[in-house]
Amino acid sequence: MLLDEYIVAKNLNATIIEHEKSVKTVSEAVAALKCNPEDIIKSIVVLGKDKFKLSTFYLILLQGNRKIKTKKIKDILGIKDLALASPDQVKDITGYNIGDVPPISINLPVIIDEIALNKKFFFGGGGKSNQNLKISIEELLECNHPLIADISTPL
Repeated sequence: MLLDEYIVAKNLNATIIEHEKSVKTVSEAVAALKCNPEDIIKSIVVLGKDKFKLSTFYLILLQGNRKIKTKKIKDILGIKDLALASPDQVKDITGYNIGDVPPISINLPVIIDEIALNKKFFFGGGGKSNQNLKISIEELLECNHPLIADISTPL
C-alpha cells in the first residue's frame, strides 16, 4: 500500500509535503522545511542476527540530531549482531529507497528512541525523494505499536 493510501485507510491527520528538491537527508529536509534536526524522525532499517544466525529486520526511529547506540539495541533485543541494511535490502523490504522510508506503513518490528516522545510532531520520509511526511507523535505510536527504549546518543 502506498503511503498516501495508508494515510487515508487509517484516517490519519498526517500529511505529505512535496518539495521542488530532494529531501533524502536530514540536512536537506531541515533546509526545505525550515526546522531543526530534532524535528526530523529518521527511519533506519537494520538487520539483527541472533546467536543462531537467524536474521530479523527492524525499523529504528530516532530524531535527526541523534545516532543509534548499537550495543543498547543489541542488549534490548538479545541479539549478537546488528548492521545497517544495504540499499538493496531496504528497497526490497520496505518498497522505498534509503532516505524516502516513511516512519509508518512499514511491516517490520519498530523501535523508537524514548527521547522522541518529548516532541509533538515530526517530519519523516515521505515515500519519494522530494517528499516529507508530517505526523504527530500520537499517530506515529498508534500506527507502529513500537518498542520504546533508550537507543540513541547525540550526534
